[in-house]
Amino acid sequence: MKSETSRLNFDFPIKRESLAEIVARRILDMVTAKTLKPGDQLPPERELAEQLNVSRPSVREAVRGLSILGVIKSRHGGGAYITDLDGDALLGPIRFFLSLEKMNISELYDARSLIEGDVARRAAINMDEIQLATLDKILTNQEETLKDADEFRLSDFKFHETIWIGSGNSFLKRIGESLNSLGLEFRRRASERPEVLNQSLRDHRALFEALSMRDPSAAAEAAEKHMQNVYRSTMDQSGEGGIS
Repeated sequence: MKSETSRLNFDFPIKRESLAEIVARRILDMVTAKTLKPGDQLPPERELAEQLNVSRPSVREAVRGLSILGVIKSRHGGGAYITDLDGDALLGPIRFFLSLEKMNISELYDARSLIEGDVARRAAINMDEIQLATLDKILTNQEETLKDADEFRLSDFKFHETIWIGSGNSFLKRIGESLNSLGLEFRRRASERPEVLNQSLRDHRALFEALSMRDPSAAAEAAEKHMQNVYRSTMDQSGEGGIS
């Protein structure tokens, strides 16, 4: 009797990468492994092509793509260098993606609610008295900058940064910073009304109170409510948002 072999159904074919993509991935791997560090210069195009056994156009295309991502910067007079890899530059492509899809504002603040809630929960336990005192001073500063949205934004970042650090988890801090930076793109478009700033200040005070009481649940709830208010103010202004 002839045996039947089951047919495997592969829904997605193997994606074939271009040589430029392979070159870009190799450079990114070297950056991740710190073989290439910020400020390091890449070998000349011809030499890099020979080392990787690819064509010069493939190298050129890879470098161009990494430049768009903010990983490589070409300097006047020739030469391609690894950038400082700062978050603002590296988030550029994601910001562009967000600007194309208005629905992603909702997803962004959903993610922020989850992260900021957990950060606040941990911070309520881990923050020391010096960090709490720093938050108190920042809130005093925010009261004095309600008529200056730019200054309020600076103190706003310091407020959240202190909590991210206070959570005691460096990865959560980096995630919080990144999501905050993405949200800033929407807030920059805002007609930052006084009531928006006042609401943010009230939210910050509620969060500070919960942190001071060392109440993880209350701190998480205050942080999540704050993110919901920021999201609401963003959508109420037809894509122009408030302050975080």
